[in-house]
Amino acid sequence: MNKLIKEAIKLGGTGQRGVYFLNTTQELKDFYLDGLKKYKQWKAIASIEDWLPVDDNFFQDFRKKLDERKIKTKVIFKKSGIKYEPKGLKYREVKVIPASYKFRSSVDILDDKLLIMNPRLKTLGLVIDMKPMLDVFHDTFDLLWATLPKTEK
Repeated sequence: MNKLIKEAIKLGGTGQRGVYFLNTTQELKDFYLDGLKKYKQWKAIASIEDWLPVDDNFFQDFRKKLDERKIKTKVIFKKSGIKYEPKGLKYREVKVIPASYKFRSSVDILDDKLLIMNPRLKTLGLVIDMKPMLDVFHDTFDLLWATLPKTEK
């Protein structure tokens, strides 16, 4: 998987269609806000402690906006992130992975593209709209989701 991501980053640097960078916090916010108008479902594997500091108010509010728009959201994150989870969201499901997993990036898996985000890197986000990669991420997410126990918030 890391090799696939590194190749996508290299491709993004060439300016070819299918891969582009989000270099600023505003570009990242615009990506998320545009998604509110476009998608009916949202899947993510997230390292909340790593991306929340980018703009904690925005990201907390974004979660509520997903729910207000009735966008079915499934999120997998480390157990330590459960403390940031807003209460009362009807369209959001959460599952947690064991603390032994130490990933620091987040992946948003949408109908037509992926967003890989890591605020510790020079490039804040990498957007990929390549169908073969998208299929792999959807299947991997669904497999992981099916194997994790239901999480009580």
